Amino acid sequence: MTLHLVRLPIDLQALATFAVANGASDEDGGYALHLALRRRFGEAGPQPFRLFADGPEPAYLLGYASDPVALTEMADIPAAEPLLDAVFTAAPQWRAMPATWREGARYGFSVRARPVVRFGARRKAERADSDAAKAGENWWARAGEVDAWIAARTRPDGDPDLTRDAAYVAWLATRLSGSATLEAGVELVQFRRVRARRSTHGRPGRSRVEGPEALLAGTLIVADAQAFAHLLARGVGRHAAFGYGMLLLSPPARGG
Repeated sequence: MTLHLVRLPIDLQALATFAVANGASDEDGGYALHLALRRRFGEAGPQPFRLFADGPEPAYLLGYASDPVALTEMADIPAAEPLLDAVFTAAPQWRAMPATWREGARYGFSVRARPVVRFGARRKAERADSDAAKAGENWWARAGEVDAWIAARTRPDGDPDLTRDAAYVAWLATRLSGSATLEAGVELVQFRRVRARRSTHGRPGRSRVEGPEALLAGTLIVADAQAFAHLLARGVGRHAAFGYGMLLLSPPARGG
């Protein structure tokens, strides 16, 4: 299966209107865009994806799709909801990614990620039952999904002086393990905490989650061609269906 890079223009005002109409408004816009893509393009919609809305040109989405022909055909059919035609104002453009990846190849990359770790049910229960949690300290002890920086600093063998930058780079290296390695010099370019809406997996309503959003950039080396292809297709870390985890590749920096 050859992956394709898709570029899709987005009307932000129409997306905001769609979000309000569907109770999907949040700080990162991920749930609204996820919902709009699924209703407009079904399974052909790009995922993972990343929204670009801060530059001088109109907003657009970049994403990966395995069947761009089906995506284009869906775009040619009027949407069941007229508002969706206002969100997606033009046909998608796309180009094929490499059919195979060369092990040892170097690429520059950037990724918008949710650097969180998730505890299993037993570990979560142990943390929730801890003296710190009962006393109201370490509020995250009750959570199933925790900022990777907080988790790394406060675990029994953790370093309380660990920087956020180092924690997130280590988190990324773990997520890439087996498919790619990181060269020295990976940077935390941007960071913020955001509140978002997410599906409740069959239960009524939608949940609200709050957590870190990080933009990381640097150079990686492909370690396993097949594993790397799978990584690109599924995205890095959690929340890949909501605008996170898409590895954008570029030629490596000169002199690196």
